[in-house]
Amino acid sequence: MLTPKELMSFAQEKKLTLFSITDHDTISGTIIAKEMSEDYPFSFLTGLELSSRYENEKIEILGYNFDSLNSRFNQQLESLQKARRKRVHKVIERLAEVGVVLNYEEILDQIGEGVSAGRPHFARALVKKGIVKDIREAFDVYLAKGKPGYVPRETIEPKEAIKLIHSAKGTAVLPHPLIVASGDLQKLNYYLELLLEWGLEGIEVYYNYEYHCPKLSKSIVERGMKLLIDFCKKNELLMTGGSDFHHQREIFGEVAIPKNEIHKLIKHFTS
Repeated sequence: MLTPKELMSFAQEKKLTLFSITDHDTISGTIIAKEMSEDYPFSFLTGLELSSRYENEKIEILGYNFDSLNSRFNQQLESLQKARRKRVHKVIERLAEVGVVLNYEEILDQIGEGVSAGRPHFARALVKKGIVKDIREAFDVYLAKGKPGYVPRETIEPKEAIKLIHSAKGTAVLPHPLIVASGDLQKLNYYLELLLEWGLEGIEVYYNYEYHCPKLSKSIVERGMKLLIDFCKKNELLMTGGSDFHHQREIFGEVAIPKNEIHKLIKHFTS
């Protein structure tokens, strides 16, 4: 797990021009990075990824360039953090019921500075103890939905997530959109229209689906990309990109964003 400082250095190494750290439901890491951002040659945006669901569908929302000192914003995040800590203990209990013993400290050992505990940290703890051979097996056997250690997150609805980001003067963006509705493009379009009505300002169009979602066919990804680009152009939404980076440098999910879209993002966030 990389620290905010290591991530900033990594972003510099990758020669990024615009960068943000978007941890789940916490801004601790992004605040640390913001404080040191003047020492780096790229523009840094405060960021986070809010856990949210609608109609039993996971539709998370990214927030960028928000006021990290906004009181209402921070109160809501603290509530989400308490729910996350409660979830960690519940997962530990569920795993113990099937003979897999982990303690809270072993999970904390997998968490970086300013990061919330989640299933990837459990997965790495299971690998470290030799219970599974890799992170994929940890999810397939213990942590995926329907498995012994799965505990759903306590979440808010996307409408509330967008409203919360706007309350801190931030920009709301939909991440990894083709994962929503598991590649069902008709259903995705339905959600996009709702999100637009609720104030969505951008879509993470550029994403490494081949690495993160190998089960999505090439045809679905190609058709989905066209749908997203057309939707953004029609509704004048920002087109962003993200690595969905969670762990080590060697598995960094690189994406290529067209230069004209990068210029639009820089103009939007720095003007």
